[in-house]
Amino acid sequence: MKINIGIIGYGNLGKAAEQIILSRNDLNLVAIFSRRVVKSKFNSQVESYENIAFYKNKIDVMLLCGGSFADLEKQTSDAILYFDCINTFDNHKKISSELKRLDKLARNSGHRLIMSCGWDPGIFSIFRALFYSFSNIKPNVFWGKGISMGHSDAIRNLDGVIDAVEFTIPNETAIKRARKGKSLKDESNHFRECFVVAEKKYHRLLEKKIKNIPDYFKGQETSVEFVEKEKLLKLKEKMSHKGEVISNFLTLDGGKCLFDFKLITSSNPSLTATIMIRYIDALLNLKHVGQVGAFNVLDIPISFLFKQTAYDKIIKTLY
Repeated sequence: MKINIGIIGYGNLGKAAEQIILSRNDLNLVAIFSRRVVKSKFNSQVESYENIAFYKNKIDVMLLCGGSFADLEKQTSDAILYFDCINTFDNHKKISSELKRLDKLARNSGHRLIMSCGWDPGIFSIFRALFYSFSNIKPNVFWGKGISMGHSDAIRNLDGVIDAVEFTIPNETAIKRARKGKSLKDESNHFRECFVVAEKKYHRLLEKKIKNIPDYFKGQETSVEFVEKEKLLKLKEKMSHKGEVISNFLTLDGGKCLFDFKLITSSNPSLTATIMIRYIDALLNLKHVGQVGAFNVLDIPISFLFKQTAYDKIIKTLY
């Protein structure tokens, strides 16, 4: 029996999710919902965002693929009234408060939400927690060089911006220090390189606004370069990204330990969509055991990522 899926948001992430769903025999894409007038190149059903309520009981899992800066807080609140949901909310500082707020909505509606489900936050959150549990020291995290979908979206939501892309660049000296177990200052770990298309009359004001966006750029080393549309399109051709979680600590007898998890992807949207869709089984397993509410990836047993009928065979293989 196929699982009926809906997608809210049809940017890079929504398009990547659509392709993966259409390639699977066990998933059925019911509709894509967008605030914009869009058309699927695969001829998937496209609906206005305002029509999501009409699909209650027709969709098993809704994937929320909008941006965290302006979309996900409202859209998740709307969707959780009618569907089990998965989102990729990536504002690290607001995850805890959002989880509590959405947990109340999910419980009241009898639904489930897995939030902040991507590679960071998401997979990296698991490794941070795992490394911290052994060392009792907060791991160091580095992103890039690569395009950050969340930071790019934050810039594009500013009035006057036609298009934009942000590259996150790690401080290589900081990475070396982290591997040696030396202390770091978070604000010096990354450089934010922003390329923006906008009318010249807005340049000075936009540069100031971008550098002061809370939780995204404020307090971080940031450059803003205004470019033509053609250059921006070339910059956006490769959606690659990478990241690293590093934990350097000593055991009680003075033994040196280094945990170093690296991730490299040539397609940030496709990887993120792959992770979201893998967690559909986790959502269904939560439903199977009668759980309702909002969860993050740290709340989900690894075993829930697999269909329970196949779990025993998979565990024998992996162990």
